[in-house]
Amino acid sequence: MTVRWNRSERTTGGSPPRARQRRPRHAAATALARSATAVTVIAVAALALPGTARAADTVGYPAAPGRGNGVAVPFEGYVGSGGGPVPVGGAVGVDLVLGSTTRPYLPCQHYDRTSRSGDTFVNACQERGSYATFTRFPAGGGLVFPHGYFVGNTQPDLVRGGTVNTGWGARAAGLSFEFYPEQGRDAAFVHARFYVDQFTRHANGWTYSADVGRIPLRTLADPGTARLGGRLTVGGRPPAPGRVSMTVFGGSARSSSGYPISSFAVYAGTGTPSWATTPLYAGSQRITVVDTATRRQCVLDRFDVRGEATVDFDLAQPGFGHPDSSCTG
Repeated sequence: MTVRWNRSERTTGGSPPRARQRRPRHAAATALARSATAVTVIAVAALALPGTARAADTVGYPAAPGRGNGVAVPFEGYVGSGGGPVPVGGAVGVDLVLGSTTRPYLPCQHYDRTSRSGDTFVNACQERGSYATFTRFPAGGGLVFPHGYFVGNTQPDLVRGGTVNTGWGARAAGLSFEFYPEQGRDAAFVHARFYVDQFTRHANGWTYSADVGRIPLRTLADPGTARLGGRLTVGGRPPAPGRVSMTVFGGSARSSSGYPISSFAVYAGTGTPSWATTPLYAGSQRITVVDTATRRQCVLDRFDVRGEATVDFDLAQPGFGHPDSSCTG
């Protein structure tokens, strides 16, 4: 799944259904290399929850009793580092997780674009093959969910029209929120993410998670941030364009309410002998490197990363040059 930035998108989950005035349209792009944002969305959608079960369907997951209209997250959106309006436009993608956090099923990722088939309710996904919702906002407009983010039991059918009774609000085990800066500003800001999997407070017909509040957007110039990078070679030579893909998850920060948040970064090889992430929150980082030519994958942990940190990789070496990495393939 990729996302174009030149079309309007649906704003969903911003307030309870009765309070919504409109649902702007979303768009799913097909060209992988259009932008760094597009590459990031693809990789994170596929890798955010490793081990995701695919041989399942929404209808196989029971509803939790007592959820009422569905689940809600008291998350307002983003602010600038000083607490004011955000200096950059962006978007927030939300993965809907069924089952459990340890054995997750993501109905909106369960989609085959060739056969146009997937989960029973995949037509309710804004980004079939990826996020349940993808909400864009302009610079200065980061409080995209001023009343909280809501997942009800009924969603619009975005393909055939009308509505579908998904029961997603009652079935939801968790929601994963991920921030993307606008095209052209991708490399400047931390890509924040957080996950909620406890819905315990009942109010106004909904079942709420803990309060997340607001997330200040950070750059590498802000305290508590980091960036990884270094040499990237194959036997000392630059890898072919597209041969290497990397994802980095980790770091630690807090929202305005003290809720724990982390960060992610994605790198797609361009044929140069070096690599670098977008800014991250400082802290422990897990780096996953995939050699698409050999299908070999290595996972490397680096602890308490702060500021600029160098990690070199050579795909021709055991462990891609790191004996302490864990590899498969």
